[in-house]
Amino acid sequence: MLFLLVLAVCVRAAGAEESSYIGEARDDTGTLVYTEKHLVQSVEGTTTGSVTEYTAPDGSLIATLHSDYARSVALPTYVFEDLRRNYREGLRWQEGGYVIFHQHGSAPEKTAPLRRESGVFSCQGWHYYLIHNLDLLEKDNITLNLVLPSELRPYAFVVKRRASDEARVSAELTIKNWLLRSFAPKLRLEYDRVNRRLVEFRGVSNILTNTGDRQEVTIRYKYNDE
Repeated sequence: MLFLLVLAVCVRAAGAEESSYIGEARDDTGTLVYTEKHLVQSVEGTTTGSVTEYTAPDGSLIATLHSDYARSVALPTYVFEDLRRNYREGLRWQEGGYVIFHQHGSAPEKTAPLRRESGVFSCQGWHYYLIHNLDLLEKDNITLNLVLPSELRPYAFVVKRRASDEARVSAELTIKNWLLRSFAPKLRLEYDRVNRRLVEFRGVSNILTNTGDRQEVTIRYKYNDE
């Protein structure tokens, strides 16, 4: 929470813009499993930083995500931390190159260099790319290479059109590798075409259950100016 307050002060001091929105993640029974609180900093329409806090239904903080887009909006450096499991992962800039990392507790950190930057997206970078290129969601077989820190490398995901009209556009992301496709998550996205906003996400969450299992959720987003 202190980081959010410091970021807010810096935003006002620099004359930048700040926006916030929340997402409520529910399981297949409709039960609230966690809430996302997003604070996004931008300058002249370009995203420069963001903080996401994940809270349990009782309000306790369970995870955080700090992203820095100064070097690249598509390929931000970031740190995601699951506070319950003492787990962290992300992408950092080190000695002239990107390094992918993850670490469990006090175990040694595992790292690998990102050997290719062109056409690669990290963390929420693919989301910002899509909201500025929503027409791509109406085409089939567009490929996005997404960094997966748990695997220490990027994987290709195929974007497939689902539905669209004047107000909304939706698509599905699936991993391209056929051997991994049956095990990898599918991500279904629905965007507000007019306001260029994500309004709904369906798929496997980056937030595990309290017992450490993967969970599928539906997240609906609410924006502060609505």
